[in-house]
Amino acid sequence: MIDPVTRHIWTYRLLYLALSLVVIAYKLLPLSLGSIGLPSPDILLALTLAWLMRQPAVVPMGAIILVFLLADFLFQRPPGLWTLLVLLTSESLRRRRAQMTEFPFLVEWSAFAGAVFTLLILNRVALWVLMVNQTTLGLTLVHGIVTVAIYPVVVAVSKFLFGLRKLGPIDSDVAANP
Repeated sequence: MIDPVTRHIWTYRLLYLALSLVVIAYKLLPLSLGSIGLPSPDILLALTLAWLMRQPAVVPMGAIILVFLLADFLFQRPPGLWTLLVLLTSESLRRRRAQMTEFPFLVEWSAFAGAVFTLLILNRVALWVLMVNQTTLGLTLVHGIVTVAIYPVVVAVSKFLFGLRKLGPIDSDVAANP
């Protein structure tokens, strides 16, 4: 019989991969929803970091690499650059997560916002060094703002629709060592 904690972790890992593939497939559809003037939020990033900050065991490093490398190839971004930046950011948040378990949602949201803007700026700097054509800085910052604004919605859907709750300090010790 499978231990309930292990079953919980693997169920959410598979759900994360399935949701990530749905988000990638949705972004590939020619729906032209971005015609209102705002860039679309990076739901894949919001989903990954939200699930990582709530239950780090359900978003392993290999899944992040697989999902974001696939997204790099399909969205025609420089292969591996965004993946590397997201991986470094997610591991940094995973290390600091134990300190943020007892803080309110606004602290978690501000950590997410800081991570998103750090990612966007590091990505722009790397693309600038490589002399790749980029969008304007204002459009990049608006993309970051929209991504940060969608984070509470992603957390609410994760919590109320999928039942992914934020682990406390004692719970995270149990989940880290199934």
